Amino acid sequence: MTTHTEQDPRWRAVMARDRDADGTFVYAVRTTGIYCRPSCAARRAKPANVSFYETNEAAEAAGFRPCQRCRPEQAPARQRQAATVAALCRMIEQAETAPSLDELAAAAGLSPSHLHRQFKALTGVTPKAYALAHRARRLQQGLAHPDSSVTEAIYDAGYNSSGRFYEQADQLLGMTPTAYRQGGAQTDIHFAIAATSLGAVLVARSDRGCAPS
Repeated sequence: MTTHTEQDPRWRAVMARDRDADGTFVYAVRTTGIYCRPSCAARRAKPANVSFYETNEAAEAAGFRPCQRCRPEQAPARQRQAATVAALCRMIEQAETAPSLDELAAAAGLSPSHLHRQFKALTGVTPKAYALAHRARRLQQGLAHPDSSVTEAIYDAGYNSSGRFYEQADQLLGMTPTAYRQGGAQTDIHFAIAATSLGAVLVARSDRGCAPS
């Protein structure tokens, strides 16, 4: 005989341990006296012993306590991970010298390998690539400032030597710093525009290289 719980669409989310359902409701188990988020990895309860609540407060008002495994009283894991990575991005952006992976991991309270995977999963790039792209943006902004010399822009962006910068100039700017300051004057730039689910995307490069944007 199908129970009322099994007829509830929320039960399917519990059965699937659907992370996307976390934060939309919790379920409580009468035999244990606890309530869980839908994605909880604990052994599934019998449907007859399960009830659903829209909020943690409602579950606690009914006499249930939060599960110690899935911690439903805390923000969902994805939100906590996103907040951690966002804080690390700000840390990278505000540092004079890009923090090492070990330093970022220590700040996040994670192992370097775990932090590396989590950062890339959420941003699409590694911490090192993010730091390099941010430094390139700082350089571009510095070169665009009329009161800043090329040398000042290089050092203000965090490059330790002009020689090291010029080794990477084609990849960073796609042209010489002087040409970049002049808006790409006398530089052939090839570009393409494509429509994506996120909107229009423009990709451009010169004969010397392709600069991040």
